[in-house]
Amino acid sequence: MTDSTKTTNQSQTSQTAPWAPAQGLLGNLINSYGDQNTAVTGGQSAALTNLSGATSDLPNFGAAGTGAISNLFNTNNSGQVGMLNTAYDSLKGNLGATASGANLNPYTTPGFGDALNTTMDDITNRTKGVYAASGRDPSGAGSFAQSLGRGLTQGISPLIQSQYNQNYANMSNANNALFSGAGSTASGINNLNQQQLTNGLTGIGAASAIPGLYTSPAMAQLGAANAQYSQPYANLSALLAPSTSLAGLGGQTSGQGTGTTTSTPSWLDSIKSGFGAAGTGANSLASIFALSDVRAKENIVPVGKLHDGQTVHMFNMKGSKTPQIGLLAQEVQQHVPDAVHTHPSGLKLVDYGRATHKARAMAMGGGVGALRVA
Repeated sequence: MTDSTKTTNQSQTSQTAPWAPAQGLLGNLINSYGDQNTAVTGGQSAALTNLSGATSDLPNFGAAGTGAISNLFNTNNSGQVGMLNTAYDSLKGNLGATASGANLNPYTTPGFGDALNTTMDDITNRTKGVYAASGRDPSGAGSFAQSLGRGLTQGISPLIQSQYNQNYANMSNANNALFSGAGSTASGINNLNQQQLTNGLTGIGAASAIPGLYTSPAMAQLGAANAQYSQPYANLSALLAPSTSLAGLGGQTSGQGTGTTTSTPSWLDSIKSGFGAAGTGANSLASIFALSDVRAKENIVPVGKLHDGQTVHMFNMKGSKTPQIGLLAQEVQQHVPDAVHTHPSGLKLVDYGRATHKARAMAMGGGVGALRVA
């Protein structure tokens, strides 16, 4: 196989100057830009000085913020908790006996005995008055003692029952008040503890702001200083922008390129070219041998047999779409080994005259051609 290499060299140069007719005017414009003063103007300088002074007057809240956050972390609700506990203890002390039922007995109720004695005296006096007016026992009234006993019973029984009911209601109310007080106390203490936790969490969140509180004045001053430093460059940039546009209106380009192309023929092309080179003589390989290696063919289909049993195939050579009919070197080698030769490339060649000699002889004896349809 051989390589074919082709090298080409090209050089190109072009120049454009669309601004040439206006070159004088453009030159004057560019020169005028170069004469401009890019230093900070008086108005800019005054504004920047005022900005820097304003940042110097910024208050520093770092210490105040630190103190406020410290108070959040140090929140102590023990005093309020103690007040709630003390109030509940007083409530229990005041309502304890009533809530326990120790005061259910009407006779132990403060003031009840006095009221009862007064009522009994009134009933006794009224009964005595009835008997004293008649001088004897009233008809059907019975004896004085009997009448007095009945009157006392009827008069004081409702009082005793009423006082007992009141004492029972007081006991129930006292228990309800204690239960409500216990709930309020627990809720109040829980709220205080929760508030303390909330204050701590708020302090954690706010602590991140402390560095900013300390550094914000200095950062503002740094921003003003940076603005003052960059202002001349901003002025220069405003002048350079149109100059850059003018400079890009024309230009010159030149260049040189070299290209190399290398092509390598396939092994099949190499064999064909070898045949072509060898075909200069009457006894060349091309006139004797044919490339018949199965590796050089595709779309191989058997279409018949020779009289000696060799199979005839239809195919096309790789790289070509033209259909052909012939033998396969690998199969011929099994029937007529001396009709097959190997090309230096490794592909097999067939001497068709030698390969079909026997088949032609058999065909001549039978009066038909060397090929018979399978």
